[in-house]
Amino acid sequence: MIPLLASGDTEGQPVACYDATAVHHSAQWMNEVPSLPADTLEEIRRDYFEARAGDPGAIVAVLVTPVQAEADYGLVFAAADGPLGGCGEASMFAAMLVLGSRPEVRLETGAGVITARSSANGVSLAMPPGPAHVDVDDVWYEGEHLQVRTVMAGGNVFAAVSAAELALEISAADAHTLTERGSALLGALRTHASALAPPDMLLLTTPVLSGRTTSAVVWGEAILNMGPCGTGTCARYILAAEDGDVVPGRGLTHVSPFGNVFTARSIDDDLYGPPDEVIQVEISGRATVTGSGGTSFVG
Repeated sequence: MIPLLASGDTEGQPVACYDATAVHHSAQWMNEVPSLPADTLEEIRRDYFEARAGDPGAIVAVLVTPVQAEADYGLVFAAADGPLGGCGEASMFAAMLVLGSRPEVRLETGAGVITARSSANGVSLAMPPGPAHVDVDDVWYEGEHLQVRTVMAGGNVFAAVSAAELALEISAADAHTLTERGSALLGALRTHASALAPPDMLLLTTPVLSGRTTSAVVWGEAILNMGPCGTGTCARYILAAEDGDVVPGRGLTHVSPFGNVFTARSIDDDLYGPPDEVIQVEISGRATVTGSGGTSFVG
């Protein structure tokens, strides 16, 4: 049995973390997601979502032995319907569990290495660097032309659409409508004939005003993210930088429909390439343990 370390939430989003560092996995690179054998990841999925009746909208971080020598742990991610390419919220929760008194931990994911540190706001994650460009497509949807912008961040592909174009309000009161309409649009975009990558998640956006914006993230089987979404926050920052709504290095406050908040800023680091081609975003937030798996973690 793979031990559950803890369950909890990160800025409102339900998360959990399992320790599979003792389990052999054969992947040569972490981007061979999942890097655990399928039966092991399925064991974890069934234990959390079925045996333990975990929240169906939760995301599970699974600690594994890293491939890169400079990484402290590897991370893969599971949801109720299978593996995920990445998750900032589950990464933040796992980081909180393993940081202890260390100044930082390096978490190897399919998208690259996340560097986690304790901060005044809880935990900060320097997410893997990724492409700064935004692809744009014009989609015919519900009898109207809809502008869809595609962004890659943290192992996930986001289709970003202005909530106003769909006449949607992003608020907790409209959660059901956001879930229903967002899920229908995400399904349509996944089957839309396009040269762009099919989206993993939908990002419904509002304008940036005074360095603050609210978004809704819809993914999986009609799931509305409770938190602001870690990789979604990175995607929203990339869009804001593209639009000139944030100055590189300055912060962006990213709010979920339920009022939960991540802060984000770009990291000025020329190791990865010109800033107009590559961007690295740091996100900060708070993770909370609400349930123990009965197993203490010793790093």
